Amino acid sequence: MIKDIAVLSPLYVTIFWGIVLIANSPKSKPKFLLGIFMLVAFFLYLTHAFFFTNNYLVYFHTESIYLLTSLTVYPLYFCYIKLLTIENSFKKKNLVHFVPAVLLASASFIVGFFLNDQQRLDYVDAFVIQRDRSGMALLSPGWIKSGIFIICRVLFVGQVFFYLLKGAILTQQHDRRIANFYSNMEGKSLVWVRMVTFSFLLTSIMSITFAIIGRNTFLYDEYLLLVPSIIFSVLLYIIGYLGNITNRVLVATDLKQFQSTDSKVTDSESVRERILNLFTQDKIFQNPNLLITNLSESLNTTSDDVSKLINEEFKTDFNNFVNNYRIRIAKELIDKDKENKFALECIAADSGFGSLNSFTRVFKSYEGITPQKFREICRQRDFS
Repeated sequence: MIKDIAVLSPLYVTIFWGIVLIANSPKSKPKFLLGIFMLVAFFLYLTHAFFFTNNYLVYFHTESIYLLTSLTVYPLYFCYIKLLTIENSFKKKNLVHFVPAVLLASASFIVGFFLNDQQRLDYVDAFVIQRDRSGMALLSPGWIKSGIFIICRVLFVGQVFFYLLKGAILTQQHDRRIANFYSNMEGKSLVWVRMVTFSFLLTSIMSITFAIIGRNTFLYDEYLLLVPSIIFSVLLYIIGYLGNITNRVLVATDLKQFQSTDSKVTDSESVRERILNLFTQDKIFQNPNLLITNLSESLNTTSDDVSKLINEEFKTDFNNFVNNYRIRIAKELIDKDKENKFALECIAADSGFGSLNSFTRVFKSYEGITPQKFREICRQRDFS
C-alpha cells in the first residue's frame, strides 16, 4: 500500500497538470508547453514505477524512454520561459536543444536489442541496482548501454545548471523591459516565474541527491521511497499551479508602436525638457495606465528612443521615473490633508496608482513606511 502511494503519487500529479494546462492552453502557448512538460514528466515517473515495482524487463525496455524524458524536461522548461519572455511561438530552432536526448535515447534503445532477456536482467541487477560495471566485458552491449546511461546522467546535471541559469537571466531581462515600458508593474512582474524556477531548482537538487544516493537505497524500503515521492509530488504540484496562474506579459516591443517620421532623438536636451514639462505641468503620471508609448506619441518619437533617453539622462527606468512623481504628489496630498478627509484610496487614485495595494507597495519601497504610517507621522508633527 505504501509503495503504491509512493510510486503513483508523481504520476497522478503530472497527468493532472498535464491535462489541466493543455485544456487551458488555447489562449496561452506557454501553458500548452508546460502541459507537454508535465506529460513528459509523467512518462519519466512511469519508468520509475516499473523499476520500483520490480518489473525489471519492462524497465529495461523503457530505459530509453527514461533517458529521453530526463534529458527533455529542462530544455522544455527553457522553451517555456522563452515563450513567457521573448518568443510569441515555439521556434523550430529550439529543436536543437532536444537533439542530445533523441540521439542518446535512440542509441540506448538500439543497443538493447543485442542483449537477451537474461543479459537484460543481469544489466539491471548489476548496473542499475548495484551500479557495478566490473563484470561487463569491454565494448560489450551491456558495457556500451551502461556508458550511455552515465553520459546521460552527466549531461542531465549540466542541463540543470545551464537551463536554470539561462531561464533566470531571461526572466530578469524581461522584468527590466517591463519596467522600461509600463508605469504600473502590478501583476506584470514575473514573480511567479521566479517561484517556478526556484521550484525547478529544488526539484533538480533532489533529483541529483537521490541519483547520488542511488535507486537501490529506496528499492527495498517502501517508507524511505515515500520521501522522494512526496518531495517530487509537492514540487511538481507547485510548478503546475504556478504555471497555471502565470500569463505572458507583453512589452512595448510586442505591441504596435507609434511610428514617427523621425524615429531618432536628435536633440536630447530638448526632449528632456519636453518630458519634464509633460510630468510637472501636464501631470501625465496621473494616468494609472500610462505606457511609454503614450509618452513617445506626445514626443513624436519611438518608445525605444524615449526609454533609452530616460535610462541615460535620468539614470533610471520608465517605471521608477513615473513612480517618483506619483510618490511625490501622494506625500503632498497626505501632508495637506490635515483632517484626514480623503481616504488613502482617493489619494492613490489622484496620484496615478491603479489600486491601493499598488500604492502601498510602491510607497513602502520608496519611503520605507506605509502611506498610513506616513499620515500618522504628519499628524503627530502638525500636533506638535
